[in-house]
Amino acid sequence: MSLSRLISLFVTIIYLLIAYLGGEKVAGIRGILYLSLILGLPCIWFGDELGGMVGGYLGHAQITSQTPGSIVRFVGWLLLFLLPVLVFILHKYAVRY
Repeated sequence: MSLSRLISLFVTIIYLLIAYLGGEKVAGIRGILYLSLILGLPCIWFGDELGGMVGGYLGHAQITSQTPGSIVRFVGWLLLFLLPVLVFILHKYAVRY
C-alpha cells in the first residue's frame, strides 16, 4: 500500500470520527465530509485508472484524451482537504439573519 493511500485512509478515519462524534457542532457540514470522501478517495486510490478513461462524456463534452494519474490524485487531495475546510469556514462565519 502506498504512502498516499495510507495517509488518505488516516484522514478518512478522522473525518468519520468527527462526523460521528461531533454531534450538533458538525451537523451542518457532515454531508460535505461524506461527499469529500466519496469524491476524493477514488481519485486518490485509483488515479491512474480514472485518468485513463476515454470515450465517455463529462457534461456535454466528450472525453477524448487521457489525464495523467498524478493530476487526478492531486484533484482528489484537493477535494479531500479543501472542500470540508471551505464549507467549515463558510458555515462558521456566514452571516445569519
